Amino acid sequence: MAKKDWIEIIEKFNQDYLTAFLNSENSFLPSENFLNPFNDSLQNFNSKNLNKSNPANWIPIYKKEDLSEFLLENRLMPIRSGSGEFFFYRGNIIFDLTEIEFISIPNENINQIDNFIPLSLKVDFQRNENAYLNKAIAFGIINHFVENRELKVLEKELHNKNSSRLLYGQFGKIKTSFDFSFKTSKGCKLINRGFQFEMDLVLESEKEILIFEAKSGEKETKSFSLLQLYYPLVYLELITTYRKKVRTIFIDITIKGNLETYRLLEIGFKKSNFDEVNILRSYQYQIRNPKNLLEFL
Repeated sequence: MAKKDWIEIIEKFNQDYLTAFLNSENSFLPSENFLNPFNDSLQNFNSKNLNKSNPANWIPIYKKEDLSEFLLENRLMPIRSGSGEFFFYRGNIIFDLTEIEFISIPNENINQIDNFIPLSLKVDFQRNENAYLNKAIAFGIINHFVENRELKVLEKELHNKNSSRLLYGQFGKIKTSFDFSFKTSKGCKLINRGFQFEMDLVLESEKEILIFEAKSGEKETKSFSLLQLYYPLVYLELITTYRKKVRTIFIDITIKGNLETYRLLEIGFKKSNFDEVNILRSYQYQIRNPKNLLEFL
């Protein structure tokens, strides 16, 4: 767990340096007022200067449990900002899902996108987040959540010119080839090119791009890092030169026996500012799978 690594890293810092920063009104560390004590010419901290190996194991933050008590208590958040690099941000990067009320949607309110469900999605076949995301598409959960019943995934024919279709975009592991900004209402900080992040799913309509971050397991996800939605958001906004609206959606998939629960949460970042987060909608859907294969046939 990254928590132990961050305890070790904080011990490498001069405590007077950290205290002075925490008592200031500065949002980022290092900054002009608080130069990097390990190398004052660098705008970020890095694993080499900290003499800390395997940065991929501890710099990315995925949930609350990855952070040390010191970081949580002081709202001092590590922001990955390049290959093996990070800076500290005074604020919050963790979204608490336990405080969200999800509206339950009856199955009769959703329509599957075709007259059959792929058998490979119904049988016990390599169940992973990708499979569950595809299942959410096939059953019509995604279409219902994005609030456009005319959207169809990979529809071959458009019945009229007013219909839209929802197509797959580029997703998977992305290695950045340009710099971009971590932007807040109080200022911004540069994210250097050359580091990787992952997009679990990207779907696109004629007017919108939808980014999905997914978690799956036997227990409900309690928290996640907003960076998992923010990095893809600002990346896609830049490469598409803001020509389409980009929406960011978190999906938590819980599997208990033959019952699958899909909790979907859409989050908006006002003006692409990381600290201006709005909850746009939160729905819950359930799929009860047959207990034996013969019920599929």
